[in-house]
Amino acid sequence: MMFLVTKFCCFSIVVTAVCGRYVTSTDAEPQQTFRITPNDIEANQGDEVVLRCEIEHLAGRVQWTKDGFALGFSNEIVGYPRFSLNQNHSDGVYNLRITNTSYDDAALYQCQVGPAKHNHPIRAQAKLTVLATPKDLHAKYSRA
Repeated sequence: MMFLVTKFCCFSIVVTAVCGRYVTSTDAEPQQTFRITPNDIEANQGDEVVLRCEIEHLAGRVQWTKDGFALGFSNEIVGYPRFSLNQNHSDGVYNLRITNTSYDDAALYQCQVGPAKHNHPIRAQAKLTVLATPKDLHAKYSRA
């Protein structure tokens, strides 16, 4: 009986060593992290805006959201003809470009990198504020 317990303990140790291996810093895979996160931006109506997002050790898929609404993964964003995703996968660059900004574009944007093997999802956000230009204010109040 004692022989079986000893043998079982040895088996248990082997399983732990093979299946539950401790990961050390020398054999750990680098985690996806942000190299550049988007910054809050104030833009005048009609300006072009670029929200920057760059990732080191990219493993997951990248997309942008606008006020929590997912804009998708492709360069062209359906339903948003003035929006485009300027991406270079090999460099980890996923910048959101908005041309001819309007008041409807003012929102909270988020660059989201999805989970992948051994990588947790990461997110970074920025607020876009669209300001009225003196020309816009003049046109609005001169009609009144």
